[in-house]
Amino acid sequence: MKELLEKTIPGVEFDSSDRDPPPRCHPGTRLAILKRCLSFILFCDGQKKMRWVVGAAGVGKSAVMQSVAEFPELPVSCHPSVFFSINGRNDGTKAIITISYQLAVKSKSYRQLIKREITLDPSLLRLSMAKQFLKLIIVSFIHNSELNSANHVLIIIDGLDECNDSCTQLELLRLISDLCIKHPSSPLEEIPVNSSEARADAERFLRTELTKIKEASKDPVDPRWPEEQDFWELTNASGGLFAYAHMAIRYIGDSTVRSPASQLSDVLNVIDNHPITNGPREEHPMALPDALYLQSSV
Repeated sequence: MKELLEKTIPGVEFDSSDRDPPPRCHPGTRLAILKRCLSFILFCDGQKKMRWVVGAAGVGKSAVMQSVAEFPELPVSCHPSVFFSINGRNDGTKAIITISYQLAVKSKSYRQLIKREITLDPSLLRLSMAKQFLKLIIVSFIHNSELNSANHVLIIIDGLDECNDSCTQLELLRLISDLCIKHPSSPLEEIPVNSSEARADAERFLRTELTKIKEASKDPVDPRWPEEQDFWELTNASGGLFAYAHMAIRYIGDSTVRSPASQLSDVLNVIDNHPITNGPREEHPMALPDALYLQSSV
């Protein structure tokens, strides 16, 4: 196991201290998509084994996956996870071994099987990803009737676009897509940028966080702050894009700069002066967050 551990990506587990605090769904938000994902896990059968969660950058896919992984009554025996990040957790060549190690930690039968495989062929840990995927995941786990009948396992892979090498990223996609072809009818879960559900969730998040900022502020804040007109301008600009809502809240709540009212005024100025604000959010989902980032960097 130690030799296997040395070949893994440190810190990609959903509960790793390297990711603390991880992105997760704000309480009371994303309830519908979380319910659909959890229902799929609970009721998935031998045919529908995969679920793809897709959406524009910043819409909250990682937060949804984190919240699924943290669900206290998850109906699985183990749930290995790989949350890729450009912050040093992006070596895709180690993804298969990372998943294998996490499975081995939780499953005694799988651990014994993997130990035998590595003892018989020590070069297994140096083989290509395709060979490792075949030996460690397909043959040793998916096609192993003993393990399949005894365990209900969830594997979460998030942030594949943050792999440090495009060729590795494509290879992982090929391996997963080939598996999808062999196990058809994989449900597709799309998180739209500007759906009514996403907008309502962003509104709930913004209202809660602005209230927290007002209560925690050391500067005097008008009890009516923020004005409803200002709140709705911020909410409408955020749409259902949580990346923007989070960035705005961090900026407004930064007590090391100025008062929350002044910071909110800055954000509203960015919104008023940005040409994309009233345009199709789906075409340029990160345009407004980028503009706010430039403002906060000045």
